[in-house]
Amino acid sequence: MVNHIVYLHGFNSSPLSTKAQQFKNILTSDYPQVQVHIPQLATWPAQAMQEVAELVETLSGKVAFVGSSLGGFYATWLAHKFAAKAVLINPAVQPDVLLQSLLGPQRNYHTDDGEYLLTHEHMDQLRALTLVQVETPEHLLVLLQTADETLDYQLAAQYYKGCQLDIEQGGSHAYDNFPQRIPQIMAFVG
Repeated sequence: MVNHIVYLHGFNSSPLSTKAQQFKNILTSDYPQVQVHIPQLATWPAQAMQEVAELVETLSGKVAFVGSSLGGFYATWLAHKFAAKAVLINPAVQPDVLLQSLLGPQRNYHTDDGEYLLTHEHMDQLRALTLVQVETPEHLLVLLQTADETLDYQLAAQYYKGCQLDIEQGGSHAYDNFPQRIPQIMAFVG
């Protein structure tokens, strides 16, 4: 059974996001044997992955990842690096392309850290983390909703085609009814 789950939030989000808090609260209540880690991800992709990798290396026992949007992209890379399972919720595919239109001043939705500048160097770091293809598709469960207003679910369905795909009609980028999916997530990560 999994001992630790690292939850990875999306772009300009934080451990205070609705899904992160729902996940933490439900696991604390219903799966107390599993320790949940929700790190604040650095805005620099390379730094974010270095910090999460350092966290994982301090944990003993089985580790899995759950990531939403950009966090799903990161969870893909981490699952590959650590040969672990991951559940991806409306994951970003090619975020270096997706985020090009947002270059410039940014602000985190949940924290009061002030502004930061999203640059081409961020895009280069995202590109460096992109896997050409998923090498262990059996390690990934991908939860998609077709009415995601931020990401084209079809890009994710194509990229993750060999993985366990769960495509639900309707919904949103926030992934409607996320708490009801937690038993499925826990069954998958074991």
